[in-house]
Amino acid sequence: MGISEMTETSAPQGAKPAERPPYRLYVLLLLLLLNSLSYADRHLFSILIPAIKAEFGISDSLLGLIGGPGFIVSYVLCSMPFACLADRWSRRGVLALAATLWSAATAACGAAGNAVQLALARFVVGIGEAGGLPPSQSVLASLYGEDRRSAAMGVLASGTYFGLILGLLGGAAIAAQWGWRAAFLILALPGFPLALLIWFTGPRRRPHELRPGTGRDGPGFWTSVRMFWNIKSLRLVALGVGTFNIFGYAGAVWMPAYFMRSHGMSVVEAGAWLGVGSAIGGITGSIASGAMVDRLRRRGEHWQLRLPAIAFLLSFPQNIFMFTMPGGAGIALGGLHIPGVALMTVLGGFLAACWAGPSFSAAARLVAPSQRAQATAMLVVIINIIGSMIGPSLSGFVSDLLTARLGGESLRVSLLIMSLLTVAGGLLFWRASVHYPRDLGARDTI
Repeated sequence: MGISEMTETSAPQGAKPAERPPYRLYVLLLLLLLNSLSYADRHLFSILIPAIKAEFGISDSLLGLIGGPGFIVSYVLCSMPFACLADRWSRRGVLALAATLWSAATAACGAAGNAVQLALARFVVGIGEAGGLPPSQSVLASLYGEDRRSAAMGVLASGTYFGLILGLLGGAAIAAQWGWRAAFLILALPGFPLALLIWFTGPRRRPHELRPGTGRDGPGFWTSVRMFWNIKSLRLVALGVGTFNIFGYAGAVWMPAYFMRSHGMSVVEAGAWLGVGSAIGGITGSIASGAMVDRLRRRGEHWQLRLPAIAFLLSFPQNIFMFTMPGGAGIALGGLHIPGVALMTVLGGFLAACWAGPSFSAAARLVAPSQRAQATAMLVVIINIIGSMIGPSLSGFVSDLLTARLGGESLRVSLLIMSLLTVAGGLLFWRASVHYPRDLGARDTI
C-alpha cells in the first residue's frame, strides 16, 4: 500500500492533519523541492543572459521580452485552467504533469539553435510552471490547520529562494565549466523523478473537501473569477503584489547584469553573491513572516496582511542604498571582500519575501476548500500580468533609452526608478489589511 493510499484508507474520514505529522512533513518537503526546482529553472535564464546575448547577438530589449512576456504570457494563460483541473480532478496529477512539462521545456532551452527557438522553449516552460504553485498551495491548506498554515506556506514560499540560489549559483557554475546550454540541460534532469514521486506518493483529496455544489459540478471559470475578485482584500493583495513585482520581476531578470555592469563582477561572482544573498534573506523572510503572522493575528486578524505591508514599505529605502552604492564598495571580513550590494541583497530578499506565506494563507481562509487552487491561481495571474509582463521588458527598454547618456550605468538608474513601485505595493497591502477582517466575517456568515 502506497503512502497516498494509506493517507486515504487508514485515516478516518475527516481526520485532522495533526494526526499525520510525519506525512505532513514529507509532503511539505516534497513540495518544497518541486517548487525550488521550478524557480531554479525560471531564474536560470537571467544569469545566462550575457552568454546568450554573445552567441545570438540580440539586444537587451529582446532578451527582456524573452525573459518577461515570453515566459509569463503562457504562465498567465495556463494558471487558471491548471488550477481548475487541480480543484476538479487531481492536485497531485496536475503537479506531476506540470513538473514533467517544464523540465522537458527547460532541456529544450539548452538545445535551442536561435533566439526564436529559445523563445518558444521558454513559452513552454511557462505552461509547465503554471501548474506548480496553485495545486501545491491547495495541498498544504488541506494538510495544515489555520494555526500553522501561514508558517507552512512560508516554508513553501522559501522554495523561491532555494530555487534562486540553485538557478543563479548552480547555473553560473555549470555555465562557466561547460557552457550555458549545459546549465539548462543539467537543471532540467531532477524534475522527472520528482514528478514520479508526487504522482505515486502525493496526497489524494479527502471526501470532506468536496462539498455539494463544488468540485466537478461547482461554479464555472468566470463565475469563480468574479467571486474571487469581489473579495476586496483578496483583490487588493493581488494588485499590491503585482505592483511591487513590476520592480521585483525586473530585478529578478536584470540584477545579475547590474552586478556585472556596475560592480565589475564576473558571471560566477554575480551568481554567487546575488544567489547567496537573496537566498539567505528570502528563506529567512519567508519562514519568519509566516510564523510571525500565525502569532500576530491572535492580536487582530489585520496582522495577516499588515506585516507584509510594512515589509514592502521598508523596501524602498533599502533599494535607494542598493542602487546608489558606488561600484566596488563593501566591507572586509577575515580577508574576504564582501560587496555592499550583496549585503543589501540579504535585506532586500528578506523584505520582498514577507508577502507570500501570509497572503496565500489569507486566500485559503477566504474561499472554500474546493476552490483554493483557483484562488491561488487568480492571485498568481494578476501578479504576473501586472508584474512579470511589464517589469523585465520595461527595465530593458529604459536601460536602452538611457545608454547613450549613461553608458554602463543605465541599468542602475532604470532599476532605481522602478523601485518607487514598492511604496505603491505597500500602500495597497495596507488597505487590504483593513478590509481583511471584514471579509473573513462575511465568509463566516455564508
